[in-house]
Amino acid sequence: MVPIAGTHRNAWPGATAVSALADGDALLTAWLRPRKGGQLDVARARQLGATLPARRVYATRAELARETDADPDDVDRLKAYCAKMGVDVVGTHWRSVTLSGPIAKLVEVFGATASIYELPDKRRFRHRSESLHAPIEIAALLRGPFGIHQWPRSHAIGTLQPHTTPLSARDVAARYEFPDADGSGQTVGLIQLRGTFKPDDFTKCMIAQGVTAKLPVVKRVDNAELEHAEETEKDVESAIDTQIIGALAPGAQIVIYAAPDDERGVLDAVRAAIFDDENRPSILSVSFGFPEHLWTPVALTILDELFTAAALLGVSVFCAAGDNGAELDAAGNAHVLAPASSPFAHACGGTQLDDANAVAESAWPKTGGGFSKFFDAPPWQGARAGRGVPDVAAEVMPGYAVVFAKTELAAGGTSAAAPMWSALIARINQRLGVPTGFIAPLLYAASATLFRDVTSGGNDRYQSAAGWNPCTGLGVPIGTGIDAMLRAS
Repeated sequence: MVPIAGTHRNAWPGATAVSALADGDALLTAWLRPRKGGQLDVARARQLGATLPARRVYATRAELARETDADPDDVDRLKAYCAKMGVDVVGTHWRSVTLSGPIAKLVEVFGATASIYELPDKRRFRHRSESLHAPIEIAALLRGPFGIHQWPRSHAIGTLQPHTTPLSARDVAARYEFPDADGSGQTVGLIQLRGTFKPDDFTKCMIAQGVTAKLPVVKRVDNAELEHAEETEKDVESAIDTQIIGALAPGAQIVIYAAPDDERGVLDAVRAAIFDDENRPSILSVSFGFPEHLWTPVALTILDELFTAAALLGVSVFCAAGDNGAELDAAGNAHVLAPASSPFAHACGGTQLDDANAVAESAWPKTGGGFSKFFDAPPWQGARAGRGVPDVAAEVMPGYAVVFAKTELAAGGTSAAAPMWSALIARINQRLGVPTGFIAPLLYAASATLFRDVTSGGNDRYQSAAGWNPCTGLGVPIGTGIDAMLRAS
């Protein structure tokens, strides 16, 4: 048995081992290397991002999946190894297979170090540390099996009360000069991690906003838990994502890809959304993130490959930059969140208004921002210490009108900025008649006419300034300006 490259995981900060793993079955997703010649064309993805949408030719999902999938011989070799070791293969997907077996057997088969850990707030979770292992011939074809390690579950929520008066959808659309459209003909995918979508709350919010929106569709990924007795922050997140998009782009169809709250769930949900040839989302909104150092290196690499595939297919990806400022690790080093740190994601920061009628905006003090330690700065950002986050911003305080558990709330955080940007692009896609896809290079090249600078405020590490900055990116959008630029031929 040799270590599987890129699977090393450090102990979760602040968590302590408390017991051995409980008995029971589990599902893992094992990701494999691409077939020979099946690497994704990063140069092509970058070129598309710098080309006006009307001049682009995107790959089809079936074509890209076929050309870049795993080698069938690699899949057969992994199946044979699993059968020999008493593990079942129960599904195959792009570059991956689903494995099933007793958790103790899965830990043994992949040489994992795992036990139950506890955080100071008493939340317990299944934790894996160090590297995974496999025989040398299997380790060579395997990127890594995901699912042994689980992230700590979200906190339960207490009594909900509105603390500020949010902007209405009409206010937001006017502030950012949304072009005249409603997103009809567009599908927006949402990644939901262990959250519950509440149709009644969605309908109540749409009535309050004075719009008629299509009810979101839920697609279950990896046997995700769709309901649970105790409401958590993830349930509120589902309301924020769906209701902001529904209110700002009521003609669009929202598809929720509901997955478990761990690396396996994230990768599988993003894969399911990007290669969904039934619903064919042209936009993907992601309102969560974990610090880069809490991901395994191979998971970050696969995430970036998935977003590269999205660029090749014409899918725009918007990710929240984070709500804890320039977060510091245990050594006091600032870091950024993934998946927002992928160069093929549009990372969304947050701003605040002094009052609802304010013209100028300042950086929201808790907005995530900084420089990636894992990804290099892409060409459109120039020479920097690492990929800079965020790319763009939007108001998150006083927030957006949302209904949760029949209570009207003002919802903010960069989790609200990502769906706002997704709704804006849904309107622009409708007017274009083609997907805008990945557009960061175009936005950076013409930023002076597409954004309003945010020059005041900052998070706990960086300050806003004219032009790009690691708090509010390029600034807040001028929707009609972005629309006009992207519609040029």
